[in-house]
Amino acid sequence: DAGLVLVDTGSFVLADATRELLKTVVASPAHTAIWTHGHVDHCFGVEGYEADAGRPVHVIAHEAVSRRFARYQLTQGYNDKINARQFQTKAGFPGEFRAPDEVYAERKSVDVGGRRFELHHALGETDDATWVWVPDAGVLCAGDLVIWASPNCGNPQKVQRYPREWAQALRAMDACAAEVLCPGHGVPIYG
Repeated sequence: DAGLVLVDTGSFVLADATRELLKTVVASPAHTAIWTHGHVDHCFGVEGYEADAGRPVHVIAHEAVSRRFARYQLTQGYNDKINARQFQTKAGFPGEFRAPDEVYAERKSVDVGGRRFELHHALGETDDATWVWVPDAGVLCAGDLVIWASPNCGNPQKVQRYPREWAQALRAMDACAAEVLCPGHGVPIYG
């Protein structure tokens, strides 16, 4: 009733196109955005949602997201080079990042328009990961803890990941017995 809650807001390359596509199926303006982590394919485009809504969108993320953004600013040139090699892209790595409005450490419950969103921190592909459980809807948004490629525990060009803790996070998510699993990449799983 208060507006949309977005779990992730888009990549720095596709955020505007994603927002325009969403507007073709949902008329409600965005109210809150929850970032599942600070990778640049998940946390851009908030400004477009704010312009559409005519007001700020409240952004919530794990407390480590801000540290990631600071590191990205320091290593922008390096990220340009490794992403060009890994993803065969000429898109320059961003140098500016919108800070979250609110951060949390381990768990947080958020109520927007009468619907509860339970945020859980986990170590997995990143140290700033959040998975979101929406109990009354039976929906679990896993971020990049589920991406249709497993295990994604690192590569020679990027930071190594947290495989043992990642398995613990997957077990915790499984215990929710979700009806719908929305991965960070790929199609939703129903049933």
